[in-house]
Amino acid sequence: MRPSWGLVLVASVPAVAWPAVLGAVGTALAITATLGVLPPLGDGVLPVLAVLVLACGVAAAAEDGTAGLTATTPVAVRRRLAARTLLVVPVSAAGMAGVVAVAALAGAGQDRGVALLWAALSTLGLAVGVAARRTMADVPAPAAAAVVLLVGFVLMTWLPAAVRTVPVWDSTVERIAILLVVSAALLVRATRDPASS
Repeated sequence: MRPSWGLVLVASVPAVAWPAVLGAVGTALAITATLGVLPPLGDGVLPVLAVLVLACGVAAAAEDGTAGLTATTPVAVRRRLAARTLLVVPVSAAGMAGVVAVAALAGAGQDRGVALLWAALSTLGLAVGVAARRTMADVPAPAAAAVVLLVGFVLMTWLPAAVRTVPVWDSTVERIAILLVVSAALLVRATRDPASS
C-alpha cells in the first residue's frame, strides 16, 4: 500500500535538517543587515551572497533522514525528496522575503532579479546536494552546494566580459534557463531509485 502524501509529509518533518535550513535563513538575514553599516559598494554583492546562503539551506532537503522510516512501506526517492522540499522551500522563501525587506530598509532596493536568482540557485543547490549525497554519502548536501555555488559566483565575477557576454548566456533569462535545465537533468539522474540504476 502506498502511503498518502500527508503521511509522507508528517514523517518528513522530524527528518529535515532544520538546523541547516534555519541557520541559512539567519545567516542570510545577518548578511543583508550589514547593508546598513557597510559602504554602498556592497549593495550589489551582499544580497547575492545572502541568496547563495539561502540556496545552500534549500540543499539541506537532500539530506534523506526518512529512508529508514520508510523501510517497512517503501516510498520512492523522488517522493521523499519532494516532501522534504515542500517543507523547506516555504521557510527559505520567507527568508528571501526577509532579505528583500531588510535590503529595502537599508536603501539597497532589490528588484525581482534577486528573487529569480534565489529560485534558480535554490534549484541548483538542491540538485547538487542530491547528487552529492547519492555519490558521496558522507558529504553534507549544504556543503556540496556551497562549494559549487561559490565557485560559480567567483567565476561569474572574475570571468572576462567577452566570456560573460557570449550570446548563449548573455541575458538573465538565458542564464536562469540554463541553470534550471542543468538542475533538472541533475535531479532526474540523481533521484533514480537504486533498483532502476
